[in-house]
Amino acid sequence: MKNCIATLALLSFLAFCAGGCMGRLIGEGAEAGLGPKGKYWQENSLPAKESKPLAPYTNIELGKVANAYGRNVPEEFFSQFPREFQKRFQNDSPGKTLVVNVAILHYEKADVTDNIFGPLEEVVAHVELVDKTTGSVLATGNAVGRTGKTVGLGVQNKAEGLAKGISSWVNSHRGKEEKDKDKKE
Repeated sequence: MKNCIATLALLSFLAFCAGGCMGRLIGEGAEAGLGPKGKYWQENSLPAKESKPLAPYTNIELGKVANAYGRNVPEEFFSQFPREFQKRFQNDSPGKTLVVNVAILHYEKADVTDNIFGPLEEVVAHVELVDKTTGSVLATGNAVGRTGKTVGLGVQNKAEGLAKGISSWVNSHRGKEEKDKDKKE
């Protein structure tokens, strides 16, 4: 009877562990395919998305990128983020220009325990959308680039996630869909 209970306990434990490992494996594959997550939230709102208030802005330009956090942000981020930002916007049209100013508020790297229990790395930024001609601030908000799996760790993925969040915000108010840019290239 003791052997039966011990065997049942061992099988239950192995089934429990296998489920967690399988879930992690699926999550790693999904993040490898889809890339990091990018989200945004507005502080002061633009008019409703349906009215497409940013539609006249055919050019989107990256303005100031500052480290308001004051520490912990690798220099590599400040060269990687502008490249990721430019991948998301085509700026070859005549028309109005929207300037996007970014101030990094928080930058987090996964440590050893994060890699055991499920890594989380993120960068949080305060974002201003500014009309280039008038200099007036049209909207402010925050954007986050986040990775949650081991395959997504690193500066490049956080830069890509932040660019994705900002792009999602701007394009949702321009009436433009995110094309294949959200898929890993």
